[in-house]
Amino acid sequence: MKILSPAEKALAFRDFEDIWDNKTSRSILILVPLVMVLLLPVVFLIFFLNVPMTRMNGVEQMLLLLHAQASGMDERQGMFYLMTNMICPMFFLMIPLISSSVSAAYSFVGEKEHGTLETLLLTPLGIRKILKAKVLGCVLLSAVGTCASFVLFSIVIAVGDLMLSMPFYFNWNWLVLVFLLSPAVMIFGVVFMVLTSAKSKSYTESVQTSAYLVLPIVLLFTGQFTGLYQVGAELLLLISCVLLAVDFLIWFLTARLFTPEKLLR
Repeated sequence: MKILSPAEKALAFRDFEDIWDNKTSRSILILVPLVMVLLLPVVFLIFFLNVPMTRMNGVEQMLLLLHAQASGMDERQGMFYLMTNMICPMFFLMIPLISSSVSAAYSFVGEKEHGTLETLLLTPLGIRKILKAKVLGCVLLSAVGTCASFVLFSIVIAVGDLMLSMPFYFNWNWLVLVFLLSPAVMIFGVVFMVLTSAKSKSYTESVQTSAYLVLPIVLLFTGQFTGLYQVGAELLLLISCVLLAVDFLIWFLTARLFTPEKLLR
């Protein structure tokens, strides 16, 4: 059974080209992953390798946050472990969220800005098939960027693990994060932007709205440093299940509200 018909595939690939041709979208889709999974981890690694730990304030307090399996590490290894497992997951989750939101914003709101929405609605595809093609196209585009980012991130962290004589970083937390939470976040970013696209007057306004979606991720992972809780595999699994349920509900609501009358307002 084909997921997309030839006409739906054509619409999805047209969206790919339009999103990539837009300088703002292309810049966000390239720069955000490079900063999150390459620049920041490399800066952290260079810092931990060259700066004496005695010059850093609060190292002992930070190391108290280490999990049991990392308790035997020295200060440099411990700080790199904390960066890899408590800070980088926050950076990594921003990639599927921002890339999916930006793609969906341009795919839907961009049609209104360019005056092509009316023409699209007159095609034989029908409103439901247009919605399916655009949503799946945005999810696929975000998935490709997220997968490429994960490969790049793994290379950087693997080099750091070798330099610091540490085991490979991938654990149960990252397993849940990559294969469950990231897709859930990706889908949420797309369907949320579709749901709010009718109220957005411009692509820029829509992208600015999506910036608020990053806040819960920041609060979740930075809250660990208070010592009140730790984001482990169990919590990530629970959040993934809840978010997937929310995705389903928003998708159901979006499918009902996605009508020509609301889009053309």
